[in-house]
Amino acid sequence: MRNIFELTKREQRIVIVIVTLLVAIAFAKHFRQTKLQPAPTTPTSTPEVTPAERSKGQDPEPEDSR
Repeated sequence: MRNIFELTKREQRIVIVIVTLLVAIAFAKHFRQTKLQPAPTTPTSTPEVTPAERSKGQDPEPEDSR
């Protein structure tokens, strides 16, 4: 019985070309998808009021007296 992987030089070249084309197509598709999607933008940071600043400018919140 002939081994399925015993290929002639011509058949080997054809397999190499097909595999190379499939890899190139997959790479191009991936590259195109990543280039078309805009990069995720980081939200601009908003200044947060720290507890020390809050106590200076505002009345402290009343505690729950339950």
